[in-house]
Amino acid sequence: MLSLRVFLLISFTLTAQASSAQDWVLAVNEGVTYQDGSPISERYKPLVDLLEKELKHVVKVQAVNRYSNFEAGLDAERYDLVFIHTAHIGLRAVKSGKYVGLVSAKDYTDYRARVFIKRDSAVKTIADLRDKKIGVPSLESITTVMFIANLTELGFRDPASRFSATRFQDAVPFMVENGFVEAGVTASGAVIKDWVAKGGRVIGETKPVPIKQFLASRRLTNEQREKVQNLLLKLSENDAGKAALKGINMKGFVPWDSAVMADATKRLGL
Repeated sequence: MLSLRVFLLISFTLTAQASSAQDWVLAVNEGVTYQDGSPISERYKPLVDLLEKELKHVVKVQAVNRYSNFEAGLDAERYDLVFIHTAHIGLRAVKSGKYVGLVSAKDYTDYRARVFIKRDSAVKTIADLRDKKIGVPSLESITTVMFIANLTELGFRDPASRFSATRFQDAVPFMVENGFVEAGVTASGAVIKDWVAKGGRVIGETKPVPIKQFLASRRLTNEQREKVQNLLLKLSENDAGKAALKGINMKGFVPWDSAVMADATKRLGL
């Protein structure tokens, strides 16, 4: 017979394993440009507290900074809840049927990549960039993915072969200013504002795509997904919700628009 001590140890271990297995993972990727350096676990705690209270479930936040790792995790269905900056990765997960789109960030529904050049450049339109070198953010960036889709619509063949990529969007103007590339691409309003103020020109922009999406795994029930969606949509209506939004640097969320997202999925070639 097992001693009482061994029995209690086994019982405790099994209970701990069952509890851990029930924990839900909220995977977060905020995009390179928008990270502020503070710990994700601290900033997302107010939101996690609200989710746990509403769902009666333990929720663990997990930062996934590498886009390739995030995509692999989504494909393997390792996450229960997802807040992701890179729209094409989120849209691909929804298209796969493994995740459901709930909401997108209120201030990021009109996200566009803009193309800029020096004031004295002979380039007039995006179409004139054929065979020209172009500075872009990371090739995995949603900004660059949107721009590639734009060039593909214009009939460019293998457009990425002419790209010079940099990790940070605010580094792209340096490449243009110093003649390393003919044009630059950014979705940062601050970068464009500064560029124009210095006399630079903007020659075009991509069609908009909503970014910063909140998704839920299909493993959650319809009721659970609805609870998460309703909670997120109402965050701006109460003090606890406002504190949660402040922590994650958001002003609020809007409902997932299936028609808009389906159009973006098709346009991006996902």
